[in-house]
Amino acid sequence: MTFFSALTSRHFAQTVLLALCWLLIVRASHILQSGLWPNPVGMLASDLAGALVLAVLLSITAGVFRMLLIVLLGVAAFVAGMHLTVHGTLFQLALIGKGVDPTFITGSLINRHSLLLPVYLLFAWLLHRLHRGWVPTPVADGKRLVVFATLVVAVYGGSVQSLTTPTNNLVASFFSQIPVALVSPFTSSESSESEQAENAQAMPGDTNFFHQQVAAPDVENPPNVLLIMIEGLSAGYFPTVSEYHNLDPSVRLSSLEENLTRHGFRIYRNALSMERQTDRGTFTILCGEYPDFRRQSRKMVDVAEERASADCMPSRLLESGYTTAYWQAAPLDYMQKGEFMPRVGFEDVSGAEVFIREGEEVNGWGPPDPVYFDSIDKRLRRLDATSAPWMVTLLNVGTHHPFNTGEEESDDDFDTEDLQELADTEPQQARRKAMKTMEEALNRFLDGLASDGLLDETLVILTSDESGGFIRQDPEAVPLNNNVGILAVRPPKEDSLARYAPENQIVAQIDIPPTILDITGLGRKTGNMIGRSLLVQQQNTTRDLLLADTYTGLKYFLRESGQLLSCSELMTKCNTWQFDPKRLFGTLKQTDTDPFLTFEERTALFNNASYMQPIENP
Repeated sequence: MTFFSALTSRHFAQTVLLALCWLLIVRASHILQSGLWPNPVGMLASDLAGALVLAVLLSITAGVFRMLLIVLLGVAAFVAGMHLTVHGTLFQLALIGKGVDPTFITGSLINRHSLLLPVYLLFAWLLHRLHRGWVPTPVADGKRLVVFATLVVAVYGGSVQSLTTPTNNLVASFFSQIPVALVSPFTSSESSESEQAENAQAMPGDTNFFHQQVAAPDVENPPNVLLIMIEGLSAGYFPTVSEYHNLDPSVRLSSLEENLTRHGFRIYRNALSMERQTDRGTFTILCGEYPDFRRQSRKMVDVAEERASADCMPSRLLESGYTTAYWQAAPLDYMQKGEFMPRVGFEDVSGAEVFIREGEEVNGWGPPDPVYFDSIDKRLRRLDATSAPWMVTLLNVGTHHPFNTGEEESDDDFDTEDLQELADTEPQQARRKAMKTMEEALNRFLDGLASDGLLDETLVILTSDESGGFIRQDPEAVPLNNNVGILAVRPPKEDSLARYAPENQIVAQIDIPPTILDITGLGRKTGNMIGRSLLVQQQNTTRDLLLADTYTGLKYFLRESGQLLSCSELMTKCNTWQFDPKRLFGTLKQTDTDPFLTFEERTALFNNASYMQPIENP
């Protein structure tokens, strides 16, 4: 039998056609579920590749292996639909370990959306029944079919920069991710001296990716600091910012933007979120270091488990007489924040259990935003009555999937009637409703503090752990879709925004720690933190920034002068873009220019960013 005989048989052709039709119907259901319309040409090409791979799998499986295939198909279609709805991408195979955490399961998986799982499983079973009706027995010469499927996966994986953008096919994407997922998935956060020396030798000499600059003013009366992190918030949700960049957001927070302006905030239009996922963003915001750009985020865990040390901003404030507090609405055991936060300088560390109503238990991720911010208001007033200056960091969870607004019934009470409600709901309506609920709660919170004078001696910074919004109709076309962050600053009453960076300057999460230390008079104590304080008026050099999106597997090298290098996860495929530094997200255009960094330089930069000072065993 020749190599092509099985591929050209009528049975295999029928199987390919059936697989393609099934994948297109799954694609249609994902579009209805998420509201994302992929590029049609790329979509058809990727679904054809997925159909060829799926046809081989259907042709060579029987018995228990066929049952396993059907279950995996149903689960994969369910997870892909949910991931597209929440994050705008297909799932990253290498991050599957996060899905087995008990807090994640109860918070994001056990809710009415899980009713779609049996629907997708039934749909996968129908594929099995239809195929068995057309082709009762497996096709012969399975080994050669496996070789063919492997070639398809290899070509597919080498043809696209990201394997998880909406255009990708879930079957082809899944198998193409396997080689990358197996390459050092659990790399250590420590580097040997020889590795550090090699990285230093390969570092480019004409770039400035580890930039630190502060104004270091003398401050007679250090202000209080209120750092508010809103889960998944993007400045793209503010109408003036989205119009400035010509973006099309799924959410519009007009009232919050107007209220921030009324209270004297400066909203930065070119704010960058360094990465996805809460632990990565939180680490950068508190410690002034790059987040963990590797597939498995270890920096926060390594500090929590005392394998590595971090010299962070809260510790500097604590040493200078501040009362430091970290109050989040989610349980503290997730991402080991209960151990991490005290080690980076927080005295008072509180999680979901203290913010729920009396007599209730923690449900899902934690209390809805109205309950959380009402409790924060009371705690903050008690803290403000003390004589010491304070620094408080907040993180809500109402805007985290599954977007609990407090109006729904308990997740344990959902039934099949919710399935019809899900089908009738606009794809992004749950996110939109949660953001609107947060908007109202945060407005009341800020209004109350301002009316009672609690903000007069307080620096208030509004940011986000990450940017999770869909802000473009075509998410395939332009990079940084998931890096449009939020940074809004309100100085104390006796301070002036005239001292701060202009609203069009490129800013990033990494600029928050040096800014807070500068404004509290501790600018000379930034140590090895990187970032540029917003008080810096005369910049000594144009800096560069490392960014990434773990959900698309893309890594970025940004020059504030107007260049961006967008690379695949292994940094082997790169595209060069240019932009107007005053309008970053609205002017990105791809160019034919060669990458401004070599492969060795790109690798050395990210390796250097992953380094943490290990704690030596006594």
